[in-house]
Parts: sequence; C-alpha cells; structure tokens
Amino acid sequence: MAAPFYENYATSSSGFKDRLWPHIPEWLAPRAPEVINPFFRGNATLYDPQILAGWAVPVLAWSSFIFAIFWVLLCAVTLVRRQWIEEERLTFPLVLLPLEMTESGGATPFWKNRLMWAGFLVAGLLESVNALNFLYPSVPTVPIKPIGPNQLDQFFTTRPWNQVGQFRLAFYPFVIGIAYLLSLDVSFSCWFLYLCVKLANIASVVLGISEGGGSGPANRAPFIREQGVGAFIGIAVFSAWMARRALAKAWQEMKRPTGADRDEMMSFRLALIGGGVGLLFMVGFLTLAGLPIHVSALFVFVYLAFSLTLARIVSEAGAGWAWAPSWSPAAFATDTFGANALPAKSLTVLQGYTSWMSDMRDNPMPQQSQSAKLGQVAGIPARAFLLPLVWASAFGILCAFWAHLDIYYTYGAATAKVRPALANGATGPFRQASALLLTPTYADMPGLIAAFFGVLIAIVFSVLRQQFPWWPLHPLGYALAVTPSMDYMWFPFFLAWLAKYLTLRYGGIRAYRAALPFFLGLILGDYVVPTLWGVFGMATGYQQYMSFPH
Repeated sequence: MAAPFYENYATSSSGFKDRLWPHIPEWLAPRAPEVINPFFRGNATLYDPQILAGWAVPVLAWSSFIFAIFWVLLCAVTLVRRQWIEEERLTFPLVLLPLEMTESGGATPFWKNRLMWAGFLVAGLLESVNALNFLYPSVPTVPIKPIGPNQLDQFFTTRPWNQVGQFRLAFYPFVIGIAYLLSLDVSFSCWFLYLCVKLANIASVVLGISEGGGSGPANRAPFIREQGVGAFIGIAVFSAWMARRALAKAWQEMKRPTGADRDEMMSFRLALIGGGVGLLFMVGFLTLAGLPIHVSALFVFVYLAFSLTLARIVSEAGAGWAWAPSWSPAAFATDTFGANALPAKSLTVLQGYTSWMSDMRDNPMPQQSQSAKLGQVAGIPARAFLLPLVWASAFGILCAFWAHLDIYYTYGAATAKVRPALANGATGPFRQASALLLTPTYADMPGLIAAFFGVLIAIVFSVLRQQFPWWPLHPLGYALAVTPSMDYMWFPFFLAWLAKYLTLRYGGIRAYRAALPFFLGLILGDYVVPTLWGVFGMATGYQQYMSFPH
C-alpha cells in the first residue's frame, strides 16, 4: 500500500512519482511523507494521531474488501458443502489428526500409541538437530530441506538438461505424514505429473519448439504457467458442474423455503443473496479504484476459480501449502485484454494493488471447508460455525493490520530488521506497473490458447476419472504439477506414496491402519517441536532455525 510513496523507492529510475502517483486514489493508500517515511525507517510509533489518521481510511477500505472475500467464500462453502462432503465424499485428510487427538476428550489410544510417539520423536529429533546446527554450526545437520546438496538442478549444467528448471529433493516429515493419508491415485498423480512437467521442459528444447531461456512465445513452450491457469479454472468449472443439482436445490430453497437447509452453515437464501451482494461489492470496489467493470469481473472470476480449486486441493490432496498458478489473476486479466488497451489508472491498480491476492497459501476457503467437515464428523451443528467464523474474519483483519503497522513503525519495513522479501514483494508489483505504462504489451493470444488447453486437460482428466475407476491420473495432481506447489513437495509425496503402496500391497488395509499412527506422529512432531524452538527463541532473543520451507 505504501511502497510507491516512499522516497527511497520513488526515484527517477523507478518512475513511481511521475507514472503511478497520479493514478492511485487517495483512499487506497496513505501518501504523506510524515506517515510513510517512519513506516519504512522505524524508531517511531503507530499511535501518533497524525499517523493513525493517515492510515484510517485506507485500512477501513481494504478491510471491507478483504472481509467481502471471506464472506463470499463462506457463502460458496455453504453451497458446496453437501456436494463435497456427502455426495462426492472428499477425503479431507487434514482433519484426521485433530479428530484423533480430540476424540473422547483426548483420552484415546492415539496418545498411548507407541508408533505415534515414534513418529513424533523422529520428526522432533530431525528438527532439533537442525535447530542446534543453526545455533552451533559444529553440530552436524540433516539435509531435509530443498537447499544445499538437495538442489539437484545445480548438477544439470548442459543442454538440454539445464532446462529442467527448479528440481530439488525434500524430506519434510509433516508432508510425508500428510501424503500417506491420501488416496494412492492422488499422491501418485502429484509426483508423477510433476516429473512429466520436467520432462516436457527438456523435450521442448530437444524438439526445437523452445529455444530455452529468454522470453517471448518462442521460449515459453510447454507453457506450464499458462496450463496452470487453465487447470485451476477447468477444475473449478467441473466442480460447479458436478454441484449443479445441489445449486439448483439451493435456488429452489431460496424461492420457496422448506427448511431443507437447516443443516447448513447459513440458509441458502442468505448464501445466494449475501454471496451475490459480496460479489457485487468486490467488483464495485475494484471498479471504483480504477478498473473497467469487465476487467474487474474477470479478475474476480479468476480469483474465485482459483479459490475453489485450492479448496478442493486441500480437501483431497492435503497440500495446505499450495501455490496458485504463476500467471496471477492480475497478470491474466492484463494479458487477456492487453496492457495497451487498459487505462493507466487500471494498470496501476491492477498490477500494484492486487498482487497480494496472487498468494493463495493464505486463502480462507480451504480453512472454511475444513471447519465444515470437522463439524460434520464431530456432530457439531453447522450453524454453530457461522458467527464465530464471521466475527473471527472481521476481528482478525483489523488485528492483522494493527500488528503489521505496529511492528513496522517500530522496526522499519525497509530496514535490516525485516525480511528483505517483504520490501521486494512491495516494490516488484509497482515496478511491473511502471514498466507496463512505459511499454504496454498486447493481448497474449498464445498464452490464452495454452490456458484453454489446460482447461481441456483438467476436464478430460475429471471425466475419465468419473467414467473409469482404473484411470490413474487425478486432475488435482495435474493442477499441482503445473504450479510451484510440487517443487518442494514432490519427493515427500513420492516417499509417502511408495510407503502406502507397499503397505497395502503386502500387508493390506490392516497393516495400513496399524502404521497410520506413525505418520500422524510425523505431522504432530514436525509442528510441535519447531513451535517449542520458536518459543525458546522469543524467550531468549535468539533468531531460530526456520523448519519450513527453507
């Protein structure tokens, strides 16, 4: 919000002041130097009346937009809950551990299971050894993260193998534990299709359809970024098609209430009307900020499609740390119409002020859908979740703004006390906006065609899986393979798939269930022990080892 107005960023070379400032609405971000400079330099306080006044309107404006996102996605979860949980019976692997931990008030065999504690100790010891190595380098380390010797791409230096892209090994205990809970077709599809993507990168160079490196259509084959957008949209469209009867019943219930929605988080009337109002607010907010209404509508559609697909990914593939396609909603909307056809104000807002919506790892819809599943399994009425989720969303948004502002005015958002990635993530989108204003691009027809093929592949995989039980490739595996999600997780998924396959092949379902506590222990230990190290770091003031991602 503040980056383009900071004097150290708004230099003559960046062009922020001349090209961007005139197109940023005053209610969208503060711009007064007495508000902006201490935010980036630190040694100040948020509680200066002038600073509070400078942030009041932008924080309230963005809070309303973020809350609209929470609300619309909550309405969407209400509409698809029965389809996902009762009709399609998605596995929801992430809910198994909390259910096992809390069954009968926690007095369950789970806490007495030796295999569970063995998995807990394995994960805890691995993380503790690396934490000690971080503090005392003389302690040996265990390379479980995708850095150092696990970066296999550093060994591929000659053509065509150097076109493989990022290719690394990781041994995250919690990912292995989660992937063990998945169905074999999902875990197999994730790592197998990821390797297929790597082979496709190499084959594109070998076959001469890509020159390798550089930019432009000649170097983009096999259009992995574009396929990612297509895969996410295709899965979202197919999911909506599968839920068409449930949506039709919701529509009928809205027109003539019969009480058939009493088991839902909210009434279907509230979900449809309230969700529609939320959608109109999101489109209206972006239009008021400077986007043409058709660009706003496309942006919101793509964002919602990404959210829906991500919720399915977490609900079936357990990949909670999943990335959206690299072709972000903002970039996709820009390339669909062409930067040359968009007003300067639209490019500034679209590129500069919506980039945070591209990081789907913090999207609320997966968490909302997990809540619905937990309530259904635990026998908690769905309506009991509505008010807590709504209040938590509203209160959490304001708390997040307060926490960030307080921290940055104390330590400085552009100082060495704050991760450099934050400053780079702030200036990057505005540099892109400035560059597009200086040299606008045209509509990306090759990319849109590739995205269309991604839609087709995702739908074909979905249909084949519906028609033929033996079909081995899951569409969610395709969606994860053509995004950065599997860069760090493909090998843990392979290890878990192999362990589960061998267990079922030679021991059957009884052996699988007997081994399950060990993998649940891996998940629990990989969260609890690093958390304890983090508490130790806060108590002592020492920076600690980052157990995830790298």
